[in-house]
Amino acid sequence: MLKSLKFKVPSLYIFLGIVLFAFVLRTHGINWDQNQHLHPDERFLTMVTQALKWPSNIFDYFNSRFSTLNPNNIGHNFFVYGTFPLVLVKIIAGWIQIDRFDYNNITLVGRFISGIFDLGTLLFVYKTAGKIFNKKVALIASFIYGISVLPIQLSHFFAVDTFLVFFITSSFYYLILFLENRNPFRNSVLVGITMGLALSCKISVLLFLPMVGLSFLFFLIKYKNLKHLILYFLIFVLLSYLSFRIADPHTFTGFNILIPKLNPAFIQNLRQLKSFDNPNALFPPGVQWINTKPLIFPLKNIVLWGLGLPLGIITLLGFCYSLSTIISGSGFKSLLKISFKYFNSIAIKQYHHFLIVFWIIFLFTYQGVQFSKTMRYIYPIYPFLAIIGANFLNQFFETLKQRLKNKNSFLLLYSFTFIILLIWPFSFIQIYSHPHSRVTASEWIYNNIPIGSTLSCEHWDDCLPLTIDSKNPYQYKIETLELYNPDTKLKWEKINKQLESVDYLIMSSNRLWGSIPKVPEKYPITSKFYHDLFTGKLQFTKVAEITSYPTIPILNIPIPDDSSEEAFTVYDHPEVYIFAKKN
Repeated sequence: MLKSLKFKVPSLYIFLGIVLFAFVLRTHGINWDQNQHLHPDERFLTMVTQALKWPSNIFDYFNSRFSTLNPNNIGHNFFVYGTFPLVLVKIIAGWIQIDRFDYNNITLVGRFISGIFDLGTLLFVYKTAGKIFNKKVALIASFIYGISVLPIQLSHFFAVDTFLVFFITSSFYYLILFLENRNPFRNSVLVGITMGLALSCKISVLLFLPMVGLSFLFFLIKYKNLKHLILYFLIFVLLSYLSFRIADPHTFTGFNILIPKLNPAFIQNLRQLKSFDNPNALFPPGVQWINTKPLIFPLKNIVLWGLGLPLGIITLLGFCYSLSTIISGSGFKSLLKISFKYFNSIAIKQYHHFLIVFWIIFLFTYQGVQFSKTMRYIYPIYPFLAIIGANFLNQFFETLKQRLKNKNSFLLLYSFTFIILLIWPFSFIQIYSHPHSRVTASEWIYNNIPIGSTLSCEHWDDCLPLTIDSKNPYQYKIETLELYNPDTKLKWEKINKQLESVDYLIMSSNRLWGSIPKVPEKYPITSKFYHDLFTGKLQFTKVAEITSYPTIPILNIPIPDDSSEEAFTVYDHPEVYIFAKKN
């Protein structure tokens, strides 16, 4: 029970209530784009999933050269994810029908399964926090993770991220059980399986391997049993490989599973992806990152948007509190001395706490200094931020309870804190409570723009209007403006000629105008074009602005999130601007 509040409701019931609440947050408005497939990565995964076919025999299943579960063999030559989430969704979509059209059904089932996996992550947050700290911290941690906005948003997308984070979090839980020397054989098996399945979602989980290495090192020093350690490590390696090989055979080549050989096509895809990851490539999705500050930019997005205020501040304080606890603890000097004698002084739970802080620092620092600093790359630390944030909050209220003599004042402050924490997630899910902004904009176009008009469309973004009921965009002429291309005389000769025939400029998100003007040194003419457009200096005037900002319920106060990372807004709640020629 939560003894500090003297609740008589069993902890299990409270936790089940949190799970139900988190489920609602993750499935509310699951068809948020009204079957328009407006998330490009999700759209791609849906196409691949639909195209996958079951191999005729087990030999073809394991041979990436012939397997029809290998995206490279069914028309998708560039694929850098694991296939396990796609195959799982394809299987379940064959059993469950949310929409009668197969293409729509795959997306909707994929989103639902994505949310279910994130609820699984919440379960392991609860179990991990309870194992390291106590049941009160476990309940608070599960509540914090349940209301964290980035996990809520990613649960609404059919992508691999929630699958990946589920297996990372479960691997961590089985690692701490392994370190307690409780049935280490079983737990080394479970760590191996969950790591292999994580790899079958996305290869970037290799960044979690230092956590595994540190844990095995600590096990050796703590229990001084090299023979057992070698056995458990071999079990971990074997099970990781086998589960990876079975769940994602496209990453490997050849039928013989005893000879692990990576698929050259997959390696080439990864190299191609890496070649985009630099400011000189001018890869359109990467333009937004060119002038962003390492560490500062991702930290701002975590605190302001991924968690939101005040939860972001609480987790920051929780991180500082955990770090100071570890540094001031008796075990920290032992860690620095790296000796058998001193390692023995570290309590196992201290080491668990250390692992959490180490993982947060390691992944945030690594991803925070990369060129691409997208929020979802740092998503794997969110479960652990919830745990240390919960520990800090629990310690804070325990201290406050001792100092406040008035019990009612304490209960009021306690309740008020959790109510305040709900403002941002409740505001955010409002975007799923009404039609997508691009759908609304499409309806505006059909109702206000004459048939036969010429509309612009920015390349690398979705064109409007969308097909809605019996209305389709073919009744308009569409001119695609290639504004991401490097500024050259030829580029602008072509665009200026197009602008002469365009009646309406349509910008279906801030993807281009939100990124290009931030790098005027790369796009001097295009930056000036957008500046002149928005200041009314061109021959176009704004006639419509359709937004879908997160909105505080009841008060109906919108929270503009334009300053967030591009991917946080352009998929499920982009701003749409429509400009008409002044004549």
